[in-house]
Amino acid sequence: MISSGSNLERPGAADADAPLTTRASALVNPASGLANDYLNLFNEIVMLIEQLPAMPELIDDVFAWRPTGYQDYFTRSILPGRGSALEAYAALSQTFRCDFEALVDELDRMAVGAIAAIRCHHKAKGDAEPDVLGGLCTRAGEKMREVLDRATKLVNYGPSDSGDAAQAVADRLMLAS
Repeated sequence: MISSGSNLERPGAADADAPLTTRASALVNPASGLANDYLNLFNEIVMLIEQLPAMPELIDDVFAWRPTGYQDYFTRSILPGRGSALEAYAALSQTFRCDFEALVDELDRMAVGAIAAIRCHHKAKGDAEPDVLGGLCTRAGEKMREVLDRATKLVNYGPSDSGDAAQAVADRLMLAS
């Protein structure tokens, strides 16, 4: 008897699941053991802040943004491979994880600070003085992008202290599978 959840009931089901499996394994960058998807959280707030002067209707989205840690992000994620992302994160060296988390903390502080400045301006001026808001948003976006670029390099290339580090991370990922 075939169970109702079996792929045998659906011709080609295993083939249809293959892209999902591929996407899940591709979520974690083997050079670092980190998933680039997490940085979308910061790309989103930078984009919202930078577009705010031209699109004031984004103000509620800016004010609704909240920092989310890497583990919380993937615990709540629906992405295929979220479990692998969490396992790989747990396997990171303490030093490398601290380096990454320091950049995340810096991005969180910058985003929260920019949002607080935008909120203060909005309360005091509303839609008046759009040039002041534009300058504030431009500076905040530029500063955040600098740190986000460093975080992206860390995720894409891994620790910079050893050429063997990327292979070590890849080996750990293969063992975790």
